[in-house]
Amino acid sequence: MPQLTIHYGDNLDVLPQLADASIDLIYIDPPFNTGKLQARTQIKTLRDAEGDRTGFQGQRYRTIRIGRQSYADVFDDYLAFLEPRLEQARRILKSDGSLFLHIDYREVHYCKVLLDALFGRASFMNEIIWA
Repeated sequence: MPQLTIHYGDNLDVLPQLADASIDLIYIDPPFNTGKLQARTQIKTLRDAEGDRTGFQGQRYRTIRIGRQSYADVFDDYLAFLEPRLEQARRILKSDGSLFLHIDYREVHYCKVLLDALFGRASFMNEIIWA
């Protein structure tokens, strides 16, 4: 069975470390250029009869906030941010590999044109739209 490795982090830091044409599947989930501050709170939960949330089979849990990260999701030139990442993705992707780029309506049309330039229009297979 092939080895599965998941890299978590800024792909511009991770991708240059990987060998050319060595990856079967790439999923890239960049910021969406929403123009807003994006914030995420990291929590852990402990079982506690007096907890503030209910979990599996009605068990009660207490939420403990252990961190918070945020970033300004604002790019003056979004494609200048994205292009070097996609160039690196193209370099490491096998010829029969698949690339999934998760992006929303704000930038998708520009990203599609960039992907066509980097990978060729014939490489586009389909679009997945979530609801």
